[in-house]
Amino acid sequence: MVETSELAELAELAFFQGIERDVINRLGEASEVRQMAKGDILLHQHDRAIALYFLLTGKVQFLIHVAGMDDLLVGTDSEVGAMIGWSVFRAPYRHTVTVRCETECSFIRIPRTILTELMEQSPHTAYTLLRRVAEVLARRLVGNRDRLIASSGVEGRAVLEPSVVISAQQASPIAEYENLGSDQESTFRFLRHATFFEAMPDHHLRTMISLGRMIRVTSGTSLFQQGDGADKFYLLVSGRVELWYCSSEGKVCFFLNSLENPGQAFGWSAVVDPRHYQVSAIASDSVCALVFDADSLTALCHQDPSFAGELMERVIWLIGNRLRMARTQLIARRYHKETLAVTALLEQNADTLHVTSPLYKIPYLLQNRLTLSDAFGTLELIRNHGEDENERNLARLSLDILEKVHDELHFYQGLQRIYESVANAPEGQPSREVRHHCMQAFQALFQQTSYRLAGEEHLPDSPGHLFIMNHLENHTDNMLPNDFRLTLDTHFVSSMLIYPKYHEAPIRVIRKPELDWYGFQQYFDRLEYLYVYPGEVDEEDRDHHLTREQRNRQFTDQAVARLKQGENIIICPEGRCYYTEESPGPFKSGVFRLALAADPEPMIVPIAVANFDKRLTRTSTAAIVFPSFRVSDHVRDKDDPQSLYDFIAIVNEWYKGYVRQAIELTLKGEEIAG
Repeated sequence: MVETSELAELAELAFFQGIERDVINRLGEASEVRQMAKGDILLHQHDRAIALYFLLTGKVQFLIHVAGMDDLLVGTDSEVGAMIGWSVFRAPYRHTVTVRCETECSFIRIPRTILTELMEQSPHTAYTLLRRVAEVLARRLVGNRDRLIASSGVEGRAVLEPSVVISAQQASPIAEYENLGSDQESTFRFLRHATFFEAMPDHHLRTMISLGRMIRVTSGTSLFQQGDGADKFYLLVSGRVELWYCSSEGKVCFFLNSLENPGQAFGWSAVVDPRHYQVSAIASDSVCALVFDADSLTALCHQDPSFAGELMERVIWLIGNRLRMARTQLIARRYHKETLAVTALLEQNADTLHVTSPLYKIPYLLQNRLTLSDAFGTLELIRNHGEDENERNLARLSLDILEKVHDELHFYQGLQRIYESVANAPEGQPSREVRHHCMQAFQALFQQTSYRLAGEEHLPDSPGHLFIMNHLENHTDNMLPNDFRLTLDTHFVSSMLIYPKYHEAPIRVIRKPELDWYGFQQYFDRLEYLYVYPGEVDEEDRDHHLTREQRNRQFTDQAVARLKQGENIIICPEGRCYYTEESPGPFKSGVFRLALAADPEPMIVPIAVANFDKRLTRTSTAAIVFPSFRVSDHVRDKDDPQSLYDFIAIVNEWYKGYVRQAIELTLKGEEIAG
């Protein structure tokens, strides 16, 4: 039981301001104060919600458990009187997060049984308490959405300038029907099947209908703008509505999700103080919606507290879903764990799904890149033809969360198609033609990503030169089913810089495939790459008896012949891959010796790249061309090994600055994309 001084403290909490004194006293009689140490767990996700808590001192963390990972932080709170455990008001009465004490904490604990008893005895008390809960959740939702924007990074179309969202004006007239007239019965049947009104008594439903009217708007119309006074509550009948949230600083607007299932409710701010819309709602298609006037709904709530309680329970359910979605999106974007976020979302909603729902297999399909397309096909099928609105809504939310994963899947499938088109090119097709089609395919693929180019003016006017570049690791997600990784940095330089300038694909110098890489040689051979031979390789009859020196001479002769034919050659002097932040590695001497061996001596054209070791759909990449040079201008005696090595060390130092400039250029690309 709460002591007298603590009972006064309970009455002073913002949540209980204006609540009848006898209600406060009864709550105080059933409540207690709990002290907890730093690191203690107040609530566990998925546990039964049997009590409501209010924070008196300290700071708490909100965490979401994702299978296979530590609990992920999605928020904190240190406000005196912060409400914790609101799931006591929402079926199935299970906590949606874990709450942990970041510092020593004290709480007032109120059992759910006393709350339920008071609400059953007094509809007016029920309405008052539920309205306060909705207000708290609404404020918490704003905080989560601000964190969501702060962690969004480069998200393509998901982030826009505020002017783009605000420009969606009501340019087209809204066709509005003042009442439903003879459509009341069909409207009743429609509402009866809407999830928002599920289990609401018929007489309350008919009262709602008496307040409603139908509107029709054209695509591009703004139904309401964030921050405007909330004067209408909406129920979608047909069409598609996009919800956008602008940061509190007003710098960017974030796409939250779209509503396209009949019966979905939005504009709930009309019945939650301070009655200002939290988001902007824009019709992205012709929209038909039921509209309920906020003042009329509020007046009805005061006249009929039992109706008010029914309505606010559903509003809390709706805001709770939005809050859960915001936290799930936060996991996806802050931790780049979209598939785990979807798994967590489906786990949290397992009690609302039929045991035969195909959604249960989605987490398994998301685990392997080769079954990702099956996951998206299943989700799209459920979104359009799911068994009920809940199932369809979960599929739609999952697809929204997985948007970047879908982009990555398209990119990965593009890599697969390019590999197949090269490795399985018709036997009689000339390699030059294969390279030509390969360049065009990579151009189309890279144009779907964020990238920056600079220094094209340093490209020589005519071909027949050596292009050197730092060589970056490949992201593991780009590994093809045969364990082959297409080197994205060299293909980018080839297709986006060299090919557009000279209209011919350059020739790459690569290591001869090792013994366990024999399957890759089919790709290399069809592009007619030049091989160097480090260590044990997949030998052929024609080179089986060659010594290392003879192999090196053979390579030099082949490369010089290609240069004389006016072909460009790409070589990565490091001989291995590095991550952007570690690049460049030490340069080997091969390309410089090749330049000195050719007559006429070709130019060496330096190119620096950055971020190709990352997921290209989530970052901005860059390639910069720097002024070209001839080795002989810096090495007077080509037979003096030491002078050559000294110059290579100088070029290595140049490249450290080159790569830093490429990294800086990627940051500019992120600013533009963001």
